[in-house]
Amino acid sequence: MYAIVCFDRPDSAALRDAHRAAHQAFLKANAKKIVFGGPLKDAADGPSTGALIVVDCPTRAEAEALVGADPFYRGGVYASVAVRAFRQVFPQE
Repeated sequence: MYAIVCFDRPDSAALRDAHRAAHQAFLKANAKKIVFGGPLKDAADGPSTGALIVVDCPTRAEAEALVGADPFYRGGVYASVAVRAFRQVFPQE
């Protein structure tokens, strides 16, 4: 598994809005690979400032290709993206 941590560009709300429908379609199309995910926020009721997505991909290259195809990534929403190997230890499987 891999954790993908994305941080938005400053003032990217309009870009998020412009690419939201395509991003949601992308998530649905790749649902079998996505273990869990959701927006990062500075406050619980605040706007999105990024995303955390854990994916079940056999290689880092596949995880990087997956995020590289995300309309938010392609549309310039993210200022930075980190892909890191991830191993679930809690709760135990």
